[in-house]
Amino acid sequence: MDYRRLTDADLVDFSKNVKTSLDGGLVTGLDPTLATDLARLLDPLNTQFETSIEDSVVKEAAKKTAFADKQTLRDDIKNLLARVRNNLVAADCPRRSYEACGFNYPKPPATILAEAPTDLAAAGTSNGVTRLMFSGNNKVGTVVYEMWRRAGDDGEWAVLGVTKKQTYIDSPVTPGQFYEYKVRAVAATNTSHFSNSAVIYGAP
Repeated sequence: MDYRRLTDADLVDFSKNVKTSLDGGLVTGLDPTLATDLARLLDPLNTQFETSIEDSVVKEAAKKTAFADKQTLRDDIKNLLARVRNNLVAADCPRRSYEACGFNYPKPPATILAEAPTDLAAAGTSNGVTRLMFSGNNKVGTVVYEMWRRAGDDGEWAVLGVTKKQTYIDSPVTPGQFYEYKVRAVAATNTSHFSNSAVIYGAP
């Protein structure tokens, strides 16, 4: 439930339920001392907010002032409820803790599957620089690309560097040296297959 969109009366009921859940030990995973402190802060706010709701209706002569006071208390309660929810998130509390309070359970982040880059090509220059280009095949910002290189047919593969772009500059390279390159995409939780390899001799 999105407490920020509730009416005044419903917000009071929601806030009271959160306090009851905190007091009753229904919010598992949250530090007990923190839960007690948050519940203690909610109690007087709820009482004042209920009073201000009544005042805003009854005291027509001071309607604007009463409404302003009520709005301030509403904002204070929403801020405190946000603090409760943020602490649930920070403590990685289970779903039942969110349900006990009435908060929406946060959706898990979408898993990004890294796609293998393709069309890797290498171009050498006479000043000891090799320019690598490839098709990333991934949405911008979701992965980084690991550039790998080995020297000679039986050289050891090693990470050359990491880039977010679909180009990479290898410098300096040894003139006349055989180099082989490959690239793969790395997401937060997985890694793609390697691309095709590209071969070049450092230009003399």
